[in-house]
Order: sequence, then C-alpha cells, then structure tokens
Amino acid sequence: MPAGKEFDPDVDYYKLLEVEYNSTHEDIRRQYRKKALKVHPDKNPSPDAAALFHALSQAYEVLTDTQAKLAYDNVIRARVERNKRHNEMDSKRRAARDELEAREKAAKKRKTDEMDAEAKYKAELARMREDSGRRMQEEEDELRKMMEEEEKAEVPEASEMDCTLKIKWKKKKRTFEQTELASLFGKFGPVDAIVMTKQGSGLVVFKSIVGAHAALTSQDTHPDLAIFEAIDWATGKEPAIVAKLGVALKNNSLKTASESIETSKLDYATLSTHTSNLSSKSKPLFGGASAAKPLFRAFGNAPAPMSFGNAPKTSDEDYETVTLMKLREAERRRLAEKVREDEKL
Repeated sequence: MPAGKEFDPDVDYYKLLEVEYNSTHEDIRRQYRKKALKVHPDKNPSPDAAALFHALSQAYEVLTDTQAKLAYDNVIRARVERNKRHNEMDSKRRAARDELEAREKAAKKRKTDEMDAEAKYKAELARMREDSGRRMQEEEDELRKMMEEEEKAEVPEASEMDCTLKIKWKKKKRTFEQTELASLFGKFGPVDAIVMTKQGSGLVVFKSIVGAHAALTSQDTHPDLAIFEAIDWATGKEPAIVAKLGVALKNNSLKTASESIETSKLDYATLSTHTSNLSSKSKPLFGGASAAKPLFRAFGNAPAPMSFGNAPKTSDEDYETVTLMKLREAERRRLAEKVREDEKL
C-alpha cells in the first residue's frame, strides 16, 4: 500500500461515506464532498468536526486508491469472517448450552416425577395396609363376638351335683372333722357344706363349680390333698359345663386365658374373690330338706350336712363360670410348669 494510505481497520469507511462496496470513484468523490462540506472545521464549530473531517478524508483516500482499497477490503473481509465464525461458535455454544439445560431440566423433572410416583405408591400402599388391617380387625372382632355369643349360648347349665366332690381317705391313718375339711377345701373356693361317712369318705359341696374344679385338678399337685386316696365328681363323671371347658381348651382357649391372666394381672387371691362374688349372686343348692335327699341318697344314714351358706345353682352366670375356670386351669398349669422347671434346676 502506498505511503500515506494508512487506514483504521476498526472504522467502516463504506458506512462512513454511505457508499456501497462496488461504488465507482465518482460516486465516492461525490459523497465525500457532500459530507466534507458539512463537517469542515472552518464551517462547523463542533469540537468533533475536525476528527470527523479527518476520518472522511482518510476514507476517501483509501477507497479511491485501488491497492489501498484492496488491502482494506481484505482486512474487513477477514474481520467479517472472524465475526461470523465467532457468531456461529456462539450460536453452537448457545445451542449446546440450551440442549444441556434442557436435558438437565428433563432429568430433574423425571427424577421429581419418579419421587412423586414413589411417594404416591407408598401412600397408597400405607392406605391399603391400613384399610386391610382395619377390615381384618373388624372381621376378627365380629368373628370373636359371634364365637363368644355362640359359646355363651351353648354353655350348659350347672346342676346341683356339679358343685360337689366325692372324697375318700384311709380312716385308719387319718380322721377329719367337718371344720377341717371345710378349711382344707376352702383354699380352692367357698365351701357350702361337708358330709362325712364312717367309712372314710364324704362329700364336699362348693358354692361354685369353679371351686370344685380347682380342687379336683389340684389333687396331684397340691400337698394338702396328697392324703386323700381319691377325689372325684360326686356323680362319677365330669359335669357338662366342665366338658365344655375341655373343648374350649382344645380350641386354644387356654392360650387366651393365659394372656388374659398376664394382661389383667390376676393372681390366685383375685380369682378367689371373683369366685366368691359369683357365688353370692347364684341360686341356693339346697332349697330345703327335699333338695338334700337326692344329693346324699348314696350315703344312707349319714350325718346331717354341715352348712356354710347357700350353695349355688348357676344359670345366668354359667358363661362367667367357664371363664373363671379357664383362668384357674391356666394358672394351675403355669404353676405346675414352674415347679417342674425349678426341680430341673
């Protein structure tokens, strides 16, 4: 490029003169004169007029000189290409960035959706478990209620003889008074009457079948009963109400009774109290002289029974009686098991 034809690559001479890239020298000269007249320092008092006039003059010289214009165009073309590449790179970077942000946003949304779905699933599962548990509990309660009502309805009524035990002992080795027998068997439940014979036998009439059952089932474990050769039901067979208890035990009612003992913390004394309360509500076993005849017919002219109160004939309380018998039986077995474990030690 000839001397004096230096140019500023940062200035757009075409834009400054308002000409096109392919404008002729005449067009460039015309535009230069038009603009130079407006910004000549002698005619324009603006402080920027001189600098603008110098830029116009430089633009005119470069664009009207073939070699200078070619060099300037090459610089401008390279700058345009560079800017274009930069813009394309920026566009690609923006696209890549936007794509990355979109993927991250989609991944975040997917994770959020999965968490929401899992939370909903867990909530629904908990609700189903709760509903299932509630329905099962309701069904169990209903079934238990039906079984209790059925069991209560099927409990047989205790007869007068159901509360009586027949006992035997060796008279040569031991003699008893009625008060002694009453005290001994009173440990198992309130005693209503004692009848003794001269042959070393007798009848023990309890106020409740619970006491009779407790004494009978304790004859092999209670030391005070070891002296008796035999303790059995007065009728010679198990009362119907006790047979009902046996069926209940086979149906795992014993487990229920044991749990009831643990939950309610009932001890032997508490059971005795319940037995006394039950017997106080019951009907008398001996309504009069006529009622005593069938009970003691097998003993001939035995002494008159010693009465300690009115023995019961259970009716409305039969279901409660069975329950108490279950508790007593469970407690007896628990104590027997404990004794066996202690003996092993």
